[in-house]
Amino acid sequence: MHATLREIRRTPEGIIKAQKAFEDFIANHDFLLPREVVYTGCGSSHFLSQPLAMATTRLGGRGVALPCSELLYAKENYPIGKPELLVAISRSGETTEAIRALESLDVPKFGITAYESTLSRKADYSLIVPAHEESVVMTHSFPAFYFAYLQLLLHSFGKETHDAGLVSELTGEVLKSEGYIRELVDGFDFRNVIFLGSGILYPVALEAMLKMKEMALFWSEAYPTFEVRHGFKSIADKGTLVVLLVERPFDWHEKLTKEFQSQGAKVLTVGRKDTGADYFIEVPELAPPGNLVLYTSVIQLLAYYKAVERGLNPDSPRFLSKVVKW
Repeated sequence: MHATLREIRRTPEGIIKAQKAFEDFIANHDFLLPREVVYTGCGSSHFLSQPLAMATTRLGGRGVALPCSELLYAKENYPIGKPELLVAISRSGETTEAIRALESLDVPKFGITAYESTLSRKADYSLIVPAHEESVVMTHSFPAFYFAYLQLLLHSFGKETHDAGLVSELTGEVLKSEGYIRELVDGFDFRNVIFLGSGILYPVALEAMLKMKEMALFWSEAYPTFEVRHGFKSIADKGTLVVLLVERPFDWHEKLTKEFQSQGAKVLTVGRKDTGADYFIEVPELAPPGNLVLYTSVIQLLAYYKAVERGLNPDSPRFLSKVVKW
């Protein structure tokens, strides 16, 4: 069995590790997250920084997310404002750009990582979530990092935190769709994938796009759900799988599903309710922004099984390394 698959299946375990990391942090630090926060990371860590920024805004603060390279070399083009904290994310804690980004703003620094590392040592505060992975691609550490920090965010803003045991159980429920996803990939030889998500699920669509490219070396796109109608939908035909990530569908989602089907594409809806799609995976009830952790396993498994179907080893994607250094 590939390490990547084992690690995706460890998502429920990662949630429990995330909860312990959160509890350890608040037990050892007299620190609450401020309201104005800039988030940064590279690759998957940048796509993770985006929903963290959105969660901050949704809960009453103001979050801004930039890739590390943009924060280093082009931050004057972004509405950073006057942040009170810079949060840098790196699974290894050794990514060159993430470490250098710590010096880009003259504010307190916070690191999110899986290890005691250069990042954790250089930051003023660090949330170390030991969701360790052998494989190159980031899998169960993505929802683990998100959940640990979200708990800290809720705690800092005086809001009720999630029941980690329940969330872990719900992620396990989602993993039961693995066989269905494998059958989908085996039964439909799609040539490209379009991932769609709105709000906090848009960064999940971006991460899904990256996973499909990393693991399966396969062409994929990602758009805000209804923005796809404005020109981008022209690439969809009988060889296209459209993955619609949605919490609670309404009539526009159903219209969009029919529109893609009329072009010959097949649609996979992932959410609380079907949209009349060709394929459907139900996601359990969990209030946003916590619900993000329930979607990640689906998109990771889809990329994994597409890689296997193409005869590739998802543990060792070509041209990629686990830690990116300059």
